[in-house]
Amino acid sequence: MNDPVQQKNQLRLSIRKNLAEMDQVQRHDGSLAACRRLAGLEMFEHALTVMFYMPMPGEVDLTPLALNAFEQGKSVCVPKVDWNRHVMSPVEVNSFDDEDMHTDERGIRTPVTGRPVPIREIDLVIVPGLAFDTHGRRLGRGGGFYDRFLSTLRGRTTTVGLVFDQQIAAVVPVDPHDVSVDLVVTDRRLSRPGRLTPR
Repeated sequence: MNDPVQQKNQLRLSIRKNLAEMDQVQRHDGSLAACRRLAGLEMFEHALTVMFYMPMPGEVDLTPLALNAFEQGKSVCVPKVDWNRHVMSPVEVNSFDDEDMHTDERGIRTPVTGRPVPIREIDLVIVPGLAFDTHGRRLGRGGGFYDRFLSTLRGRTTTVGLVFDQQIAAVVPVDPHDVSVDLVVTDRRLSRPGRLTPR
């Protein structure tokens, strides 16, 4: 099977099956472990402005990590998606509570209001994905929103995938427009391009 589209679709089916087999306790414990692992890294400790993703059902719950960031006085931003233009932009939020966030027509939590954050201010972007591999290659859900956004970042911004270990694939097929991340963190391990280190 050499068709990249077919390979991606097959991998999406496989990873979705892995996620469907996780129970609520595994998701809760895995989310806490993944958030703790990322919170302990220097890149998170030193970041002044962090962009979080708003998880879809089944993805890592980032709430513990966001609370950590708020408590440390970091500037926290999340994506505001323009579904018509197929772009997203970072918007600063003060909490993940209902007064600051609402659920949009696609079921994604999104900021009600907030200061648009210039990309140059962002130190760390936490990136979702359906699958990652040990080289930082990412498989999204097919919309291309994060690939377009990540392609606008400059070298000073670090990108990290935060997922369950069940979402690590041996190889993620990529196209020329796909953008990899600098680091992948799961509930069980930390991977940098070309290297996988249990911690």
